[in-house]
Amino acid sequence: MSATTPAVSTTPLTAWWNNMTLSGIYPSISTTSTTPSTASSSWSSHFIFGGNPSTAANTPQSTVPPSALSSGYTEDITVAGSLLKDKITGLMDTLMGRESVHAGCGYGEDGRIAMMVDKVYLVDRLGSHENLVGTVHVTTTHIIFRAENGSKELWLATGLIASVERGTLTAAGCQLVIRCKHFQVITLLLSRDKSCQDLYETLQRAAKPVSVNVSELLAFENREPVDDARGWKRLDWPAEMARQGVLASQNPKWTQSGINEGFTICDTYPDKLWFPTAASTSVLLGSCKFRSRGRLPVLTYFHRQTEAALCRCAQPLTGFSARCVEDEKLMELVGKANPNSENLLLVDTRPRVNAMVNKVQGKGFEDERNYSNMRFHFFDIENIHVMRASQARLLDAVTKCRDVAEYWKTLESSGWLKHLRAVVECSLFLAESISRGTSCVVHCSDGWDRTSQVVAMCQLLLDPYYRTIHGFQILIEKDWLGFGHKFDDRCGHVGALNDEAGKEISPIFSQWLDCVWQIMQQKPRAFQFNERYLIEIHEHVYSCQFGTFVGNCDKDRRDLNLSKRTKSLWTFMDARHDDYMNPFYSPTAHVALLDLDTRAARFSVWTGMYNRFDGGLQPRERLEDLTMTAMEHVGVLESHVAQLRTRLAELKSQQQQLSTSATTPTNMIDSGMSSATDELKNLSISHPLDPLLNTSTSSSSTSRLLERATSQESGVMDSSLYYPDEALTRYSLKWQPLRGADRCSNPTCRGEFSSTIERRIHCHLCGMIFCRRCLKSTPDERERVCDKCKSD
Repeated sequence: MSATTPAVSTTPLTAWWNNMTLSGIYPSISTTSTTPSTASSSWSSHFIFGGNPSTAANTPQSTVPPSALSSGYTEDITVAGSLLKDKITGLMDTLMGRESVHAGCGYGEDGRIAMMVDKVYLVDRLGSHENLVGTVHVTTTHIIFRAENGSKELWLATGLIASVERGTLTAAGCQLVIRCKHFQVITLLLSRDKSCQDLYETLQRAAKPVSVNVSELLAFENREPVDDARGWKRLDWPAEMARQGVLASQNPKWTQSGINEGFTICDTYPDKLWFPTAASTSVLLGSCKFRSRGRLPVLTYFHRQTEAALCRCAQPLTGFSARCVEDEKLMELVGKANPNSENLLLVDTRPRVNAMVNKVQGKGFEDERNYSNMRFHFFDIENIHVMRASQARLLDAVTKCRDVAEYWKTLESSGWLKHLRAVVECSLFLAESISRGTSCVVHCSDGWDRTSQVVAMCQLLLDPYYRTIHGFQILIEKDWLGFGHKFDDRCGHVGALNDEAGKEISPIFSQWLDCVWQIMQQKPRAFQFNERYLIEIHEHVYSCQFGTFVGNCDKDRRDLNLSKRTKSLWTFMDARHDDYMNPFYSPTAHVALLDLDTRAARFSVWTGMYNRFDGGLQPRERLEDLTMTAMEHVGVLESHVAQLRTRLAELKSQQQQLSTSATTPTNMIDSGMSSATDELKNLSISHPLDPLLNTSTSSSSTSRLLERATSQESGVMDSSLYYPDEALTRYSLKWQPLRGADRCSNPTCRGEFSSTIERRIHCHLCGMIFCRRCLKSTPDERERVCDKCKSD
């Protein structure tokens, strides 16, 4: 207690105040009756308040028994009393010049803690694990569940909350179901209806904030200095175009234009754009005015082998009869930029009916009669509203259905696999056309949803570079972030002002990642990355922990100064590069993936994504992880064998030096040096690991040799000959199996692995499994060791 405590205790107002208390003053107080010691522990949690535990433990507690409180007090009077006490507490703390112990326990005005509720049950909906009782903490950025026995600690970023559902009150209590954007389902059971309602309202505010200020996202909560130039400069537009071969020829048909510098003509396009060299500025400006949102046809991929181009744009503002000479000229120049074929294929990814409806709004699609050498093709990929409803039905199938018949019926009615098939078929059609030498122009309505899906997928099929870890990031930066997919709107990063804004949410990017996974199932050797890589990207698209996917376009990200205020996801993933490696990857196995099987039977539900946190439905061991672990273990042992061989060569070299030395006194040889030299000469080790395999013979022989070589009697004290037996048993020959490894092996950590997707990492010395926090790399970064092995 501070030095002012005696003065405070003698004040009549303070004495009255210390005896004044009301049950439920803060939402963070337990709703059940507690003993004074229990209440003290609830208030003094260092985890909650971040203050001094000893100071918090001395917080004055009530001396009034619960029976002394009048039963006639209504809940409104209790709330009013709580508010009055809050005000008086703040006033007294201000007057006495001390910091309030309970500062930050309100709803976010002065602190980070919004709510705390104890005696909450975490229910396993599948029944594969026992229910846990613990405490729920709601902060401005996270929801945290801590089990009372310390067996589980669950953290969830508030940005990942998709919806909160409240069940009816039953004899067991009231149930809350939290559905997350990365498809985790958390079920909480509370015994008191009032507590459930308070927690429900708090979670609703956390999931759907009233504010629409992007700067309040978790990415901006970073308190560390941001120096992440490598991550924020992942895409270099001129370098990427040069890699594709745009500037390879003597007379390039495509050139960079500065027409959109400063985002002057189209704020949802990047500031660097490539057009046919023959296109004049007037042609570009005329086409820009004729396209929705000013998104005129621009180059996104150049196929080096056939010199065919893949361009993207938005729908034209044709209405029923409008046309634009400049737009028709630009389309003609796109076709002529291909020296092998002037024919141009224009693909509209929408159903024809949808495109006809847009004509009523003054938009629509191109008239083939007005464009020379152009063929038109529709693909029936549905709009964002259909995709949102489809995924909702899919989630009902994977989380709510209780029998197989109901599951298949709900899955069929969702149409999700049918939509995946439509995206893959359209992408394959584009890839085949470009590989045959025909340039293609693609659009949907505004050119940032379905267009991004099929254009990016087409490049993934054609170019093996985009199937690497680094190339996949370049592809996302270019065709999703650069060309203006509206991540803020589609992912619901900020609160919606009205229902119309809420209808902008749609799983377009999630669907594309699902399509990538479907192709990986058919061509597992064609991708450098594994399933974990896709899932990690998907989670951080919604978590807003990094600034990479914040904003609707490059202009938004530049206006928000994200490169100086937030960290890049790519830098975070670079540090975990080995987590995403596919052990079956073969760079030369596939070039273009044009032999895909698009039959309906080849598309399946991605359980690794949608049932990621359902341990009872996931395999206990993943083939990719087993293979990578075996390869890593073999690599560690081979490295150890190489060290032993190096040491053996040193010993043999020293043996030769000793045997050829002419200055060795005779009495030293007689005193035992000769026998040591003879044993060095006669000792034969066929393999560096033989001492480990035959300890009864070679270990004893080696130990006797080293004894004599370093003994005082021999007169030789060469420390370089000393090779302790511990060095031979330094590396574990048997590693802890992945199956059943649910927790970190560090006794002071015991962190839980939330799912089988989460990486289990072995210590290279003891072979036990640890979380990433408990392993450190050696200075040469060749080994990962735990704290215990490092100290030993």
